[in-house]
Amino acid sequence: MLYRVILSLGSNYNEQQNMAFAVEQLKKLFLSIRFSESYYTEPVGSSYSIGNYLNQVAIAYTDCSADELKPLLKEIEKAAGRSPQLKAEGKIPLDVDLVKWSDWVIKPADLQQDYVLRGLSDLQEEP
Repeated sequence: MLYRVILSLGSNYNEQQNMAFAVEQLKKLFLSIRFSESYYTEPVGSSYSIGNYLNQVAIAYTDCSADELKPLLKEIEKAAGRSPQLKAEGKIPLDVDLVKWSDWVIKPADLQQDYVLRGLSDLQEEP
């Protein structure tokens, strides 16, 4: 059985390079995946204020469970250079969040954020 997932991608550090890396890695991970256009947004919250984020949303299909996907997405983040040290400086090389898996909304607050809704609109998909 294939499950539809919504992913939110973001980067505020070496953004173009890291987002290109994310797209390349996610294409290898998913059986089918489509990406929105990239767009910049202001940071949400005050702790990550080094600059705007480059965002993208992806709709993908997989036979993996949510519990199987989460560590794979974390590995992609780490491979892009994400570390606790950079995070403490407000630098996020890559953030890949599993927002929705099948009918399960994993990150309800994210699904209401403009940076996710804009990408879904670009893909002409409903949350």
